[in-house]
Amino acid sequence: MNKKTVLVVCDGHLLKTNDEKLWAPGILDYHFFSRYLAVFKKVYVAIRISETQTEEHNGYPNLCSGAGVEFVKIPDFTGAKEYLKKFKTVNKFILNQNIEFDCAIVRMPSPIAFQYAIAIRKRKKPYALEVVVDPWDAFSCKINKSFEGFIWKITFTMLLKYNCKKANGVSYVTHSALQSRYPCRAILKGETKKYFTGSYSSANISKEFFGKSDIFRLKESYTFIHVANNINNYVKGHMDAIKIVKILQNKGFDCNIRFVGDGELVKEFKMYAVEQKISYKVKFLGKITDRTILINELRNSDLFIFPSYGEGLPRVLLEAMAAGLPCISTNVNGIPELLDADQMVPPGDIEGMAEKIACLLNNPKRMNELIVSGIQKAREYTEEKLQVQRNIFYEKLANIDV
Repeated sequence: MNKKTVLVVCDGHLLKTNDEKLWAPGILDYHFFSRYLAVFKKVYVAIRISETQTEEHNGYPNLCSGAGVEFVKIPDFTGAKEYLKKFKTVNKFILNQNIEFDCAIVRMPSPIAFQYAIAIRKRKKPYALEVVVDPWDAFSCKINKSFEGFIWKITFTMLLKYNCKKANGVSYVTHSALQSRYPCRAILKGETKKYFTGSYSSANISKEFFGKSDIFRLKESYTFIHVANNINNYVKGHMDAIKIVKILQNKGFDCNIRFVGDGELVKEFKMYAVEQKISYKVKFLGKITDRTILINELRNSDLFIFPSYGEGLPRVLLEAMAAGLPCISTNVNGIPELLDADQMVPPGDIEGMAEKIACLLNNPKRMNELIVSGIQKAREYTEEKLQVQRNIFYEKLANIDV
């Protein structure tokens, strides 16, 4: 272990209970943050934190507190409008922060990440980026038709390109997709001790997901599943998935879809299913925090569909593959590194995805090939393999001489 300390800037929300413990939704937990301890002696995590006066942490099931990890509270906000209102307060907090650290890792893109990168450069600290999603696709005009969405798309894309060229190191969750759009200095000019690059996913597919998979057979009725923990935007293609079920019904396939996740747009998506006259075929299961329950839901389904508009390298897709579920998705960002051509369509191609699904459902041989190849591909993203790549990247940052 290196004797240096690291500041990790992470986009997310934690809840602090009155017993001083911190909790998180989604993929964040102590294991997520402690991975940096493999190289650094102490980890400071800058993240948005809200507080409660009780020990209840409903909606925040994952414990983040633990040895070696200390959290730095960023004033909490939700959404673009609230962020803009609190911009000066947040910026003042970041610039006046007195945490002493030797180097930093900033997970991008996010407004907080961009602000912290400026502050870190002013302090002349070596730092690296972990690029986890492509804002150009995430703010696609096909789903964000407002002028505000267009401005965020341009701004985030330009800022990410700029920051990738400025940072000492940049790691990407893809092997080539994000690298081609957001090249860092090491990619453009060659790697040195001071400027370097890497590639590893945040997925960390747990071995519980891997198991004996069922053989796909022709059936009278099929169950699809879609997973997106936070249903607060249109990026993950929920409406497209509902429309695809409607098209397949019209083609003579008896199918239904179950959505895992929860958020403010669930009501709107349920109404859309009613408008499409297939609400009886659509079910929202809410957030599933118990891994065993999620695995059972995946294994009790026939096909994972993911008509997303913007990704890095989606963990939910890899988990479905590991569980032995055939998958079909859009071909955004790193997804072509996981799936074959007959499993993908361009984002927004609803008719195309419905047609590919119909072809696959009529081809059990191909579906069983996808089950086998999917499990094999997912095994490349286990914790043991990914941590080796992370540690190499972290060591390069830790060894930069200021």
